[in-house]
Amino acid sequence: MIVRFSLDTARRNFTPVDNRFILDYLPHASELCVRVYLYGLMLCYAGAGAETSLGDALGLSDAAVTEAYVYWQQQGLVRIRGEAPLVVEYLDIEPNEAGGVVPGKYAKLVAALGSLIAPRQFDFRELKHVYDWIEVYGLDEEAVLELVSHCMDQKGRRVSVNYIDAVARSWSEAGVWTRDAARAYLAKYELKKHGASEILRQWNKQRKPTKAETAFYDKWVAEWGFTPEAILAALPKLAVSGTPNFVYLDELLDSLRKDGQTSQPEIERADAKTAEEQTFARLVFERAGKMEPATRTQRAQISMYLKDYGMPRELLLFGAEQCRGANEPFGMMKKLWNDWHDAGVSTIEAARARMESRPQGFSGRPQKPQTQQNNLTDEQLQHLLVDLDQDID
Repeated sequence: MIVRFSLDTARRNFTPVDNRFILDYLPHASELCVRVYLYGLMLCYAGAGAETSLGDALGLSDAAVTEAYVYWQQQGLVRIRGEAPLVVEYLDIEPNEAGGVVPGKYAKLVAALGSLIAPRQFDFRELKHVYDWIEVYGLDEEAVLELVSHCMDQKGRRVSVNYIDAVARSWSEAGVWTRDAARAYLAKYELKKHGASEILRQWNKQRKPTKAETAFYDKWVAEWGFTPEAILAALPKLAVSGTPNFVYLDELLDSLRKDGQTSQPEIERADAKTAEEQTFARLVFERAGKMEPATRTQRAQISMYLKDYGMPRELLLFGAEQCRGANEPFGMMKKLWNDWHDAGVSTIEAARARMESRPQGFSGRPQKPQTQQNNLTDEQLQHLLVDLDQDID
């Protein structure tokens, strides 16, 4: 059974319009939205003209009518209950304690979202997700604004609500429910994203970092204390690797961490020290007639004589010259250097005098220039080293 006023009767009746609508909402609404709201309000009271749709009565398309009601739903004056057919409930306009108008529970949030995503607007189906982010996932309204803004940054202004919904769920699971928590979470996310992406860019890899790679980066920064600049400064150390990756980099950074190198200046100082050691070790080997480069262990031993024993560079080079042409020149060098250190020898003159007093058959001839053939014969060196071994024992 259908009971309603006839259209003629409806024409002679009145439709009450709340003055708060006229004063607070009408001035800011478009003419189309006002026409839809008022005509729909009349239908609520009289039910007249049911055979004719609202759109036909106003000469509007169904899409235009729906768009108008989406606007009023955002203002909190109606609630859209169905789409096909369109079902709209008109809501009361309730004053707040200050005497102003509160257009629905989430009117302020919906208005803020409208400004954020303009000219796009969430329709009634999308707004259901928005309400879920608050009522189901526990985000507050300010966190929702941060959420939508972040997702638009990631996917553009036409980002789907389903994507935002997935991010909202992940935030809820991570305990990100407030604006401050969201901003802290996003700052950490951006750091990981930027850092891992920058490493891939340095390796000429045009792709996004994986979750495992961002997890590596998070550990390096948050747990191990590396600065982003330090991580980038360490990358050249992997140049010898044909296919550098995050696993190799993790092993390298672990080694640097154990050596106390977690900042760019610390790494650069260590690199400068290594370069200095390599240069001097190469010079020592050249003086001894060795063509192959010094190993890391050999460089560390040479550095020990310089730094720990305080022996002058020229004295170590002089010792290298004395061992030129020997079968194992580096071993002979260390015996000479140890003997000189134990004897307190700190000059070339003192070293020369000690050698003249020790080896059998040493002629005592003055040293020739460093570029000339070694002053000591193999036989003399062997006698000298035998004596040194006996002294050490």
